[in-house]
Amino acid sequence: MIMKRWRVGSFSMGLILVASGILMLISLVVQVNVMNVLLTFWPVILISIGIEILLHLFVKKNEDGDGGKIRYDALSILFISFLLVISVGFYAVSYYAGLFETREDLYATLGIMNENVYLKNSETLNGTKELMVFNGFESITVLSAADKDLKVEYSISASTHDRSMAEGMLGDVIKLEPGERAYLRTETAMFRNNLKVGWPAIDCVIYLPKGTILDLSQYQGRLEYDNVIEEQIIRARDGS
Repeated sequence: MIMKRWRVGSFSMGLILVASGILMLISLVVQVNVMNVLLTFWPVILISIGIEILLHLFVKKNEDGDGGKIRYDALSILFISFLLVISVGFYAVSYYAGLFETREDLYATLGIMNENVYLKNSETLNGTKELMVFNGFESITVLSAADKDLKVEYSISASTHDRSMAEGMLGDVIKLEPGERAYLRTETAMFRNNLKVGWPAIDCVIYLPKGTILDLSQYQGRLEYDNVIEEQIIRARDGS
């Protein structure tokens, strides 16, 4: 019976692929930072290939009568070396070069946003006769209000790798100035060139009471509205 010769590298590559697949599968079920795990446990690659070499030397030493001469799987070794270079490179840059204080700073430089943050809120305006809305919203939906007060509901979402920072920033996005003539604005300049929090998506629902004017002449995004209150809505001249 002819048996294939054991080539060092095949087992290690298989083990790494299986471990990576399991990790990515788990990340689909629970929140696991795959990049963080890979940067932390990259030395397992060295341990795996080292164990395989030792097993070859001590278990297969006299099997072929070649004194334990090691035969390598070139393709597997090339693949493992590629992973190793990337892992060591990240490790060296983030911890020894002094360019990044934390691993999160490295993620920011690489543009990695691995978590979505969502915020939803509503505000009621008493005695408002006109509301002017400015650009900055992805979409606005206008519905007829069930009572006499104007109500504004909004949701904001953004991708990030710094949840606490994102939540603080999202909480400051909507600016609502109450009064008989009220103003609804968005403050998104803080997200410009920000490496820790992505650009936010902002959607708004306005419940418009009878007799209240909604001025959307400064808004050019996606608009949906109840036909019952169409005459109460002032839109831009181009009809958008």
